[in-house]
Amino acid sequence: MKFLLIDNGTSYLSQLKNLLSGYSFQVIKYFELSSINIDDFDVIILSGGHRLPIEGNEGLFCEEITLVKNSKQPIFGICFGFEIIAHAFGAKLERMQNKEHNIIDIKINEPDSIFLDILNFQVFENHRWVVREVPENLMVLAVSKDGIEAIKHKTKPIYAVQFHPEMFVEKTCGDEIFCNFLRTIKKI
Repeated sequence: MKFLLIDNGTSYLSQLKNLLSGYSFQVIKYFELSSINIDDFDVIILSGGHRLPIEGNEGLFCEEITLVKNSKQPIFGICFGFEIIAHAFGAKLERMQNKEHNIIDIKINEPDSIFLDILNFQVFENHRWVVREVPENLMVLAVSKDGIEAIKHKTKPIYAVQFHPEMFVEKTCGDEIFCNFLRTIKKI
C-alpha cells in the first residue's frame, strides 16, 4: 500500500511518519494537491493542524474538500482532517469556548472494526472545533464530553477522528485504532 499524507500544518508530522513507518508514503502540503496524481496512492491520510477554521475559508481548502467528496481511495482524517471530512459531507462545525489540549476519555457509540474490542479508551486531543451532529451519510462511532470523536462514511471507506492517534501512543489507544483502520481497509 502506498499512502499520501496531506499535511495541513500539523505540529505532529514526525509522529505521523512514525505511524506510517514500514509503509511507502509521500507527504505533501494541502495546497500542493493539484501537483500530484491521486490515483498513484492507495490510501489518503489528512493530518491535523491548520490555524484557520474551515468555515469561512472553504476556498483555501477547496481541493482537499473536493478530494474527500470524490475519492475512491480510503481516507483517514485526523483532527483538522476530521473537520474537513465532516464539513465536506455537510456537518456543522462549532467553535468551543476553550481549546481542548489533553488526554480525554472516549466512549464507543457504534462498534466498528477500527475499535475491535475496545469499548472505552483515552486519546490525546488538541482542537478548538467540535461536531455535535452529523448528516445522514455519516455514522457516529465514538463520542466524548465535547462531542463527536470518530465518524465513518456509510458507503465510502472514509474514517475520521477528532483526536490525535499519533500522540502519546504509550498512554493512549490512538495508534491501535489507526492500525485497526489499516487492517480494515486491507479487507476492502
